[in-house]
Amino acid sequence: MSRMMFTVVNGAGETPLELEYERVFAIGYAGRNMEKTMEHIRELERELGVPAPKKIPTIFQCGNYVLTQERDLHFVGEKTCGEVEYVIVLRQGKIYIGLGSDHTDRELEAASVPKAKQICAKPICSRLWDYDEIKDHWDGIKLRSWQTVNGEETVYQDGSLADILPVDVILKELDERVGNIDNCVIYSGTVPVSNGFRFGSKFRYEMEDEVLGRRLSADYNVNVISEEER
Repeated sequence: MSRMMFTVVNGAGETPLELEYERVFAIGYAGRNMEKTMEHIRELERELGVPAPKKIPTIFQCGNYVLTQERDLHFVGEKTCGEVEYVIVLRQGKIYIGLGSDHTDRELEAASVPKAKQICAKPICSRLWDYDEIKDHWDGIKLRSWQTVNGEETVYQDGSLADILPVDVILKELDERVGNIDNCVIYSGTVPVSNGFRFGSKFRYEMEDEVLGRRLSADYNVNVISEEER
């Protein structure tokens, strides 16, 4: 059992929440539009040599240690990058929604997607929303990310939760294939990138609820560790 502190933001204000979580999952190829999902799979295959999955969506379990709220992160090699995702936090039967980045080693993906998911820290915002307060306008919530490359920040992703499988579908898939998913943290899958994969020195990401006038946001520095022995 691992622990992490969050702040729940809801209509009543802000409340601290200590999460004891048992497992961390990352959902892959979770686009709601099957045509766009297949386009993403072909893009990964074409640009990075990543083999097509056997089943859609895919479910990857990650070590609990990958979850982090640190902002100064180190990764081996120059071809790692983040992806903005909504995050399902299950605690004693209650659903909270957070914001995270499924940072992944793109070179290692070509050899093994599960290993690529496992090797990188996965940032998560320290604030959560109550799912019950946002589920009636779910599809309109925005997801965006930015990469800083050569000192210049540019838009990397710009989509909405309508682009990704909804909470009930993801939980149903996990329940059927994995079972016993309470007290778990689940990265949802992502929205399309704007202009192909890029590898920057900083990743910034946000989720905006225009109906309730709320925003979750976070960022982290990407420090490259050399692959050469010293």
